[in-house]
Amino acid sequence: MQKSSLGEKFAGKPIRPPVFIEVDSLNDIARLVAAGERTPFPLFAINNASDNLVATQLDLFAGVPVFYYHRWKEAKRFLGYKTTQNGEEVSLTDSPMNPALVHAPIIDVVKLPSIFEQGLSDSLAHAKYDGPRFLSLKVKDLVALVQVASYKMAYEEPPLPIFVFPFSTTGSKKWRIGTFTRIEDYEEASVFFYFEQDERIPQNFVRYSMTKAEAILTNRTDEHGYIFIKIVRLSETHPLVEI
Repeated sequence: MQKSSLGEKFAGKPIRPPVFIEVDSLNDIARLVAAGERTPFPLFAINNASDNLVATQLDLFAGVPVFYYHRWKEAKRFLGYKTTQNGEEVSLTDSPMNPALVHAPIIDVVKLPSIFEQGLSDSLAHAKYDGPRFLSLKVKDLVALVQVASYKMAYEEPPLPIFVFPFSTTGSKKWRIGTFTRIEDYEEASVFFYFEQDERIPQNFVRYSMTKAEAILTNRTDEHGYIFIKIVRLSETHPLVEI
């Protein structure tokens, strides 16, 4: 397939091939699209040769649509999600009849635009990404990161998700924990705020107290008086982040 350096145009702007980024598990994609959202994000079921994917578009950066996906085998219409006292309940179903769950619709995609097929093929083949990247800004610790992730709540919007992914530096493996936000209202001003640590975060949320400026990792979201920010783990280094 012949590649285009400019891509196609949408609303007068060039669109580049999208990037598809794999999350660790079905729970991670369910948490991303449903946890803490007023309305769950739609998911797209994509059959690509031997790969069956469920994906959602979360961002558009410098003309690059950014998708997060998980490989799956079941062909269902909805992804149900809820937090429990000690974890999460996630289910794939054809009918959103369980009122205890929040249901994200899964839309079956029969054919993608050619530029999307190109991006999907490159992403699944782990082709090196050579497009624009988010500027990276390192903060002191988890509390500082949560202060960035929670700023949108001042506008009555959900807090930003926090992403966790591995990367290697000087021969050792570390984990980068961060969130994407925009300084202005245009996508080229997006920045990745992050900090680093040696261990992978196993918990699903950060519990944050604005009165104490205290951030604690947790799997529970049923405690009153706190803000809860979801954590989404990625399988590999985020390709759009400067390392």
